Amino acid sequence: MPEPILILAMTDDSETGKIIQTLAHSNHPLITVFNWKNQGWEKLHCENSKVKTEDNPVYPESIDPVSLDLVIMDEKLQDNIQLHTILEKIKESDIPVIFITSNSNNTLEGIQINQKEIYLSRPFEPRELILTMQTAFYKKNVERALHESENKYRILIENADDPIAIVDYQGKFTLVNKSAAIFFSCEEEKFQGKTMWELFPPEIADLQMKNIKKVIDTGEGRIFENKSIIRGKEYFFSTNIQPMPLKNGEVGSVQLIARDITPMKMVENALKKSEEKFREVFNNANDGISLHLIEEDGSPGKFYEVNDVVCQRLGYCKEELLEMGPLDVITPETNEKLYEVMRTINSKGKATFEAIQVTKEGGLLTTEISNHVFTLQGREMIMAISRDITERKKTERQILRILAGIEGAGDAISIAMPDGANFYQNRAFNELFGYSVEELNIPLGPVKLFADLELGRYIYQTIMNGNRWDGELEMVTESGRIFPAYMQANAIKDNKNRIIGLICVLNDITERKRVEYALKTSEEKFRNLAQTAMDAIIIIDGEERIIFSNNSLERIFDYRAEEIMGQYIDTLIPQRYMEEFQVKLDFFHQDDLGVGNIFESFGMRKDGSEFPLEMSLNTWEAEGNVYTTFIIRDITQRKLDEFKLKMREDIFQLMSQNIDEVFWIIDPLTGQILYMSQSYHKIWGRSISNLYQNPRSWIESIHPRDQEKFISYIFGKNGKTTSHREGIECSVIRPDGEKRRIKVRAYPVINQNKEIYRRIGIATDISDWTPDSG
Repeated sequence: MPEPILILAMTDDSETGKIIQTLAHSNHPLITVFNWKNQGWEKLHCENSKVKTEDNPVYPESIDPVSLDLVIMDEKLQDNIQLHTILEKIKESDIPVIFITSNSNNTLEGIQINQKEIYLSRPFEPRELILTMQTAFYKKNVERALHESENKYRILIENADDPIAIVDYQGKFTLVNKSAAIFFSCEEEKFQGKTMWELFPPEIADLQMKNIKKVIDTGEGRIFENKSIIRGKEYFFSTNIQPMPLKNGEVGSVQLIARDITPMKMVENALKKSEEKFREVFNNANDGISLHLIEEDGSPGKFYEVNDVVCQRLGYCKEELLEMGPLDVITPETNEKLYEVMRTINSKGKATFEAIQVTKEGGLLTTEISNHVFTLQGREMIMAISRDITERKKTERQILRILAGIEGAGDAISIAMPDGANFYQNRAFNELFGYSVEELNIPLGPVKLFADLELGRYIYQTIMNGNRWDGELEMVTESGRIFPAYMQANAIKDNKNRIIGLICVLNDITERKRVEYALKTSEEKFRNLAQTAMDAIIIIDGEERIIFSNNSLERIFDYRAEEIMGQYIDTLIPQRYMEEFQVKLDFFHQDDLGVGNIFESFGMRKDGSEFPLEMSLNTWEAEGNVYTTFIIRDITQRKLDEFKLKMREDIFQLMSQNIDEVFWIIDPLTGQILYMSQSYHKIWGRSISNLYQNPRSWIESIHPRDQEKFISYIFGKNGKTTSHREGIECSVIRPDGEKRRIKVRAYPVINQNKEIYRRIGIATDISDWTPDSG
């Protein structure tokens, strides 16, 4: 059933009657008219071509303009004082108004009702009145739809993922959505009113405004791509600029929808550079490069192109290989794996895997193949870059044999793949946690060892991103036992800085925590425990004088208690490390970091020899005095084990390959070189293999005037001297006659029996050093 229409009519009696009769005979069956008659109001109902009048009068204040659908008014009544109240209400509403005027060119004065009026001049026919009413209703419906559309538009832009903004001709932002505010790290209400030049560099803001003004001037939208700098970072955007017309039809601002295409641009730029260099790289690469088609069933098709390396490696000529495909040059075992690889390629567009390739003569090659999908001439193809890793696999097997040497280490050690899946755990690790390597050999499998799983995921993600993490935390064994631990974790990288693994060294510090708690709760327990502790324990007062030491101090530093009592802490620290030590000590005091503050430094024994140590300190107050307790551990063996672990093949050689200093380890009894770093050839100009064939060659390369000093120093024959502590300088004569000046530092490594069982040394090339260069 149609909704009733409410009309307010304010005309003279004759026109009112004409209007009412017209309404009564209109197509709409239910019309109610509030009529102004003889300085009063009456209410009429038009139903089925009949007009009914209510007897009760209607008062102006009782009429609510919000309920009206239309106002028909004689222009002469605008200044009627009796109608002032109702006219003000109409003015504030959005009700359409039809003015009955004397002629069509009449310009009204007085109250202007929000420009909602429509003019109908006298005389008029009923048909004209009906058409005018329909026009008024249509206009109202359009405005209502426009209002609803604006609301929907606002909801749409507020929830859009892309940044959306409205900018005027002067470059001022009049509206932004949440995505834009978040992108610029600014609240929405603070965003509005800012200009292009406040958010972008001048040259970028000028370019943006050039496009915006062009859209406003022409009224035609446009889409363009541009580079921008936001918060100092470079971005690429695809910006859709569309004109925003005003109600009068003019364009005063534009709507911008910016889509971040930075990743796509990076890929495009990389692809463009790749295409430019493809032929050069393809024909001169050291790796094998091949292109092959993808069949309709997703399997690899025939080779489309191969480079010379592939031909030489497999023993086929190019014409032979172009009649073959990847399936023809791999073993059956690799063939089974290849279909899974193809599924990964089809879903992700790339995949890297190891394959055993078969040469024409039947030989086997272990290769690492990196596959990437691309489109060539409308067809999907795969570019495969294969690298012969036969020797590397042999090296990996050697590394695994080397890793067996750390099985006896007391620390729990694990090595994982870049995705966090453990592939190696030493015996101490297995005994501590109770898990086998198979149980943890899944991506992020070791996370279950952390009492705080969220922290565990954060640590592994940190390491997998190429960073390191160390600190104390709680771990959980397979049986559910929670214990405190100190963990050091780092990424293992190859010589191209690619992450090839993760390594974690973990100590169960339950005992140490118990000792710290005992030290806090009871002096008697502290002394009993301190005197039997394996670590050296000292207490210093506010003046940094030693007031207590345990028995282990004598074992580690060779000082008896009566010799060290009353001495300053710097007695135990080498002078050149004292400043760094004092900075760390002041830092912990000033920042009040609490119990268990651990850092590493160097100690100096009574005989002047130096060694690396780990200190745990705690500052406490008693009777108004401040004291600091140090628990000192000799970590020489740990440092040597860590260093040796890093220096073996791809894992242990990584550090030495990336430093310019030459590092060596010597057996003090035999004088045999146990290890020499890869940097040896950079200074001596000779290969390490040559050194191992002729162990005297590196000493013979020292200038004759420096040889005796060099031999005496590196083998520790000059005893405790200033040069022994600070190092010596020598000259090296390379095979080509070039001289290099080096600074040599050597240190003895003491075992638990206080015997020197290793001597280590470091040589630094100082040929180009000047006082100004540091």
